[in-house]
Amino acid sequence: MDLSKIISVAGKAGLFRVIAQGRQAVIAESLLDGKRIPVPSSAKVSSLEEISMFTTGDDVPLKDVLSKLYEVEKGKESIDPKESEDKLFAKLSEALPDADRERIYGSDVRKLFSWYQQLLKAGEFEKKEEEQKEERTARSKAPKDGEKKVKADAGKKSGASPKPTASKAKATAVRKSAQRGA
Repeated sequence: MDLSKIISVAGKAGLFRVIAQGRQAVIAESLLDGKRIPVPSSAKVSSLEEISMFTTGDDVPLKDVLSKLYEVEKGKESIDPKESEDKLFAKLSEALPDADRERIYGSDVRKLFSWYQQLLKAGEFEKKEEEQKEERTARSKAPKDGEKKVKADAGKKSGASPKPTASKAKATAVRKSAQRGA
């Protein structure tokens, strides 16, 4: 699961996937309804890749918490984010047993479960599984020791010389006294 392109925008509901970046705004697509919006540089934006959860030990990246929650739920929807805080913390403790309840707000746990539901509906967890399968397939097809390795530049023309670059004449500054002839 790649969370580097998934963002949360302050004042906007839901999560967004970064599509493109312009000069003064980022173009983002909502995971909820697919609508694209410009996100100005003045807006407070948080990348899910940079968020972590407090634990009694070291902080755990949100990516790991979401992955563990996905494993606990076996790929299905989790508890409703509108449930009581006690139920939400109980479910969180299944995925993250050493969560620090004193430093994690109830609103943060609600947001976590809301984001989990959105990422699940958007198919982000399935992308992770597909990437792992492709990686395993690539490793199994990789040449073993002793086999010939294919060169990366096999498709390039051999013997082709690089194109000569045109040199630009350097402009020289002429002093006023030189222009007057003095």
